[in-house]
Amino acid sequence: MTPAHHGDTEEDLALVGRADVFEKLLEALRTVRKGSVRTVVLSGPQGSGKTALLDLFLEHCSAVTRGVRVLSATGDEWEAQFPLAGYSQLMASQRLRSAKDYNQVTAPSAAVGVALNLGQIANYASTLISQLDGLQSQGSVVVAVDDVQHLDEESLHILVFVMRRLRGKRILFVITLGTSQAQLLPPGVLSFFTGHQVSRIPLEPLTPQQVQDLARRLFGIDLTATAAHELVRHTGGLPQSIVELLNELPTETWQTWFPSLPPSSRVRARVRSLLNVASPDLVAVAEAVSVLRHSAGVAEVAHVSGVASVIDVLDEGHRAGLLGLAVEQTRTVVTFFEAGTGESVYEQMVPSRRIALHRRAAEILQIEGDRLGHRVSATPGADEGLASELEEYAAQQALVGAWQDVSTALFSASRLSAAIPTANDRLLRAVDALVGAGNMAQAQMWAAAVDAMPASPLRSSVLGYLSTASGQNHSAQTQLQMAWSTSNPQRDPPAAAQVAQRLVLHGLASWDGPLITGWAEQAMSLTKPGTPAHIESEAIYGLGLYARGRLAEAEASYHRAFEHASENAQKQRVQMGAGWLALRLDDAEKALVNFEAAAPTEFRGGSLRISLWAEAWLARTHLVLGNWDAAAATVAHASVRLETSRMPLIRPLLYWTAAELWSMRGDWDRARYYVSQAAVQPGTYRAMQVPASLARARFHEARADYESALAVLQPLTELDPWTDDRVSFWPWQDTYVNALVMTDQLDMADKFLTAFERVRRERAIPSDLARMAWARGRLVAAQGDPDTAREHFEAALGHLRGLNRPYLRARVSFAFGQSMRRAGKRRLASSVLRVARDLYDSLGAATYVDRCDRELKATGLDVGNPPDPSDAVLAAVTRPQIQLTAQEQAVAELVAGGATNKEAARVLFLAEKTVQYHLTRIYGKLGIRSRSELAARFRATD
Repeated sequence: MTPAHHGDTEEDLALVGRADVFEKLLEALRTVRKGSVRTVVLSGPQGSGKTALLDLFLEHCSAVTRGVRVLSATGDEWEAQFPLAGYSQLMASQRLRSAKDYNQVTAPSAAVGVALNLGQIANYASTLISQLDGLQSQGSVVVAVDDVQHLDEESLHILVFVMRRLRGKRILFVITLGTSQAQLLPPGVLSFFTGHQVSRIPLEPLTPQQVQDLARRLFGIDLTATAAHELVRHTGGLPQSIVELLNELPTETWQTWFPSLPPSSRVRARVRSLLNVASPDLVAVAEAVSVLRHSAGVAEVAHVSGVASVIDVLDEGHRAGLLGLAVEQTRTVVTFFEAGTGESVYEQMVPSRRIALHRRAAEILQIEGDRLGHRVSATPGADEGLASELEEYAAQQALVGAWQDVSTALFSASRLSAAIPTANDRLLRAVDALVGAGNMAQAQMWAAAVDAMPASPLRSSVLGYLSTASGQNHSAQTQLQMAWSTSNPQRDPPAAAQVAQRLVLHGLASWDGPLITGWAEQAMSLTKPGTPAHIESEAIYGLGLYARGRLAEAEASYHRAFEHASENAQKQRVQMGAGWLALRLDDAEKALVNFEAAAPTEFRGGSLRISLWAEAWLARTHLVLGNWDAAAATVAHASVRLETSRMPLIRPLLYWTAAELWSMRGDWDRARYYVSQAAVQPGTYRAMQVPASLARARFHEARADYESALAVLQPLTELDPWTDDRVSFWPWQDTYVNALVMTDQLDMADKFLTAFERVRRERAIPSDLARMAWARGRLVAAQGDPDTAREHFEAALGHLRGLNRPYLRARVSFAFGQSMRRAGKRRLASSVLRVARDLYDSLGAATYVDRCDRELKATGLDVGNPPDPSDAVLAAVTRPQIQLTAQEQAVAELVAGGATNKEAARVLFLAEKTVQYHLTRIYGKLGIRSRSELAARFRATD
């Protein structure tokens, strides 16, 4: 593959993901040019781009920055045995770059293998100091040493000797250090490079987004988010490995799911070279580790390799840069240093050797799934006996909800099956288990193969399950109904129960209470408590009861579900459902506990889909409770797994919270990104469409664009109605009323809110009461009755008393204060707005902190700091003869910032005619005639 630059310069490409580090280097150079010595260490593993970045910086120093002299040296493992090898490079580079001025300088030398004494080192250091002093007198000097860990020891001591003694000079030392080989440095040198006198800049792994950018700009490849995440996982985010694989593998590689990636040509060559000179024991240990992978403990490696003293061999492997020992909290594992090394070692083994090692691995490992996996790898042909063992193991793992283990076992059983119908049946159930595990990326790869199989209830059930998890509403309904109509509950109850359970999930995604409860009851009637289909249906049944308005029954159903669920991965589903219900019933603290328990899957297996759903609701719970930093962290963690797994069903839910959070914090680029990520196509599930709409609505509302917010929310009145027989889960109704009021559609707002207030409810939920009350307060205030409005706002705040809901309390207080300010109740408005401002400030909601400040200023009671007398515009504004009122000042600032009359009216909750009236008076007072003149006045103060 030929790199496609598409107009990018080499510098642009080298800086992908490294622009911030390059800027830090330039800043260090700027500091040095003012007259100081700086030392910067670029650290990172091999392949992190240290050398490329250093070369780019040195090129910049030579070609772009005037008056900078460059001395450079590169450490080399072979040259490290020669004293002064690095020092000679520095002196030679100085002579070559500055021949006109320093053509008499010769580099000192020493006999090969002869160590220098301290006096000699000091003399050489003094010579270098003298040369640097002369160079810097005519300009700044950059001394660059790449791979300092491979510099000879004498040169290292000279270098540190010089660094410690230079003061007040214009000299910048830039060092690159491989993190995995830092121990090669002498202790004193390492202490200096990690001390307070040195600025350390670690080169972090590239992010998936940066990898996508790199692939597009360097190779013209549009990587999917899943491919980018997998590439980062496989390479550790190291640019060198990423570029090698993008360059060597066919483009189509990145358009499908891949379980692993092959090693690059460089890694293959390096491994072959290392193994050719390695001892037989090291080769054996490396082969054993490549077979054992994550199970490569010292004892296991010893058994599989046949090497008794593994630790001694690891010393050799460590010195060669091949193998290391990772000591973790719960285990010690032998690992390869570089990504792709294990795959390269494995592929260089002859088949008979691989089979023999896999058989030995199966003898030593304790975990049954690992043992079976090695037996499968040691069995190249059909083996029905082993296939039956795998099927039995899959059935055991299904009982505890470990669906990834189920899938792996059934795929292996399918390959080992002698009969095609048996192989197909096992393959179908393997794909079904993949969906259950949430591994949609791999499951979708099998969709075509499943679709090509003969029609059967299982085939339709698998395709329907896959469609549901992919968010394809109509396809899922068609396939699942076909699966049910062709199943036989009397003859095969478990198979029919599984189809019914898939229809329960379909009902949940549709947020259809009768559909959820009807199919859940069907599934539970066909199975015993504790079986997978029963537990998974029971975990959702309570949500169906809630959707039908039967709150008490919903809570009771989860009490029963917890009694039936064992302490295994199946309990994860019950915790997620119970948390979902608790959040809606205002027990957010209980919801938090359940979501936190349901989110992890590392230690007890379980479903990634359930885990991601729990994390999406966990982020929402953090937002509700005011833990916004935790919400942002949860989104960031979940988004990586979400993009890797390709789970469209959950995307809008997770990114709704992210879009709202960053809109409130005023990070508009990030907010727009999450709004786009939450977007869905028409015809998808209600559980996707409603959060996607709310993400857009919250974004528009934060920008005071109420017309756009209203356009997004209007369809929800039909898509997600709240009736006597149907309870909506998503709280959008108060936002809808507010958008109607802010766009002067008071009659429509009154009609909707009145109908909403009259809906029968089994139990009063405080947050629902608060939302209805503040919406009514907003409407009544706009209708001209501020006293009644105040009663509603105070009632809303009363409903929230005792609940930890800072975000909702801030929303109510802001609307309360804004409405009272418009009604002329300035002192009350100021008091309430200050509460709102403090709450928003504690959340980091910069967007609304600014709006509160603007409202407070408009009251005329909160004047803030006095104006700077040197500010010509403010001075003119505040002179007695040109005094703007508080509202005129607020209008002037918005219009000068580019707001239209309508936009200023929305932000300040004023009539558009009132804004025009204020604007006319402002023009007259300031002696100007247009908006552009007003903007120019304000620009003069920036």
